[in-house]
Amino acid sequence: MTLHVLLCSHNGARFIAEQIASIRSQVPGVDVIHVFDHASHDGTRAVLEQLASQPGAPLELHWQGDAPGPALSFFRAIGHLAPHVDAADGIFLADQDDVWLPGKVAAMLEAAAARTRPWALFHDVQVVDEALAPLQPSFYTGNPYAVPRDLDPRRLLVTNPVVGHTLLLSGDLLAQLARLPEQEAYVMHDWAVALVAQRMQCLAYVPQGLSLYRQHGANLLGASRQRSLGEQLRRGMRLAERVLVQAMAWARAQPGGALPAAAPAAQVPGWLAQPWAGRSRARVALQLAWHAVVSGPTPRRRAMGLFLLLQALRPAPQGSRP
Repeated sequence: MTLHVLLCSHNGARFIAEQIASIRSQVPGVDVIHVFDHASHDGTRAVLEQLASQPGAPLELHWQGDAPGPALSFFRAIGHLAPHVDAADGIFLADQDDVWLPGKVAAMLEAAAARTRPWALFHDVQVVDEALAPLQPSFYTGNPYAVPRDLDPRRLLVTNPVVGHTLLLSGDLLAQLARLPEQEAYVMHDWAVALVAQRMQCLAYVPQGLSLYRQHGANLLGASRQRSLGEQLRRGMRLAERVLVQAMAWARAQPGGALPAAAPAAQVPGWLAQPWAGRSRARVALQLAWHAVVSGPTPRRRAMGLFLLLQALRPAPQGSRP
């Protein structure tokens, strides 16, 4: 097994050296770190070139000309890397600003050894501030996220409990992800991983805090960000729209589409295979709203049902797929 790390960066000069040092210090070590930098203009590339000349796991640097956002950045990098890894290889996903704790690689490989391929493993994190001071000892406090509760296939259609930088994927699962159509429709790449892996019944949780999840002003989806009521409402509507678009793309990828048949225990909601699921915004929004209300563990999470109901009443944005 060759151990790869896939790391996407954009303007990460402040933190990326610390992250790469934490990866290089792992025992056992990884074999290669693939860094895809997306149009950084803050000195990140100079930092990476300096790091590439230092001892440790080799850095393969890939300069990208644009910054399409974290989801598409990772999808593009996955598409580039997938043809160059073997089915039995392990691929760790990494962000530019977090820190791997000692023993992460060993713990994840031990968990992988107990499973048959394909597999997608993710672990708990310690939530910390910009200076790495503790904020939460666990990401999975029950509000808003808990596992295995939030790995229910109905819940996965409306919320994602998987932290992307905690993922370890087998090479054959990476290849499956690279073939996923309409990648631009997915809210985040880690959400797509969770959907695909849950359908294949190969998603597993390692209940150890194996990395520091850094919260700072530039985080896109921070764990502890405080928002005003108005911002929460606007964000709720935007997220509901994206969740709806994602669910419809996911429905179009079902058998007859680009995915293999679901594993017998996957319990995929039956409506996803209906012909209307990839076409009717209103019907899909109503199904998602029902899932949010019935399976939402907190009032705040059940409120997503209201935002989705409002989406059912709205016309599709101009230029969007029906």
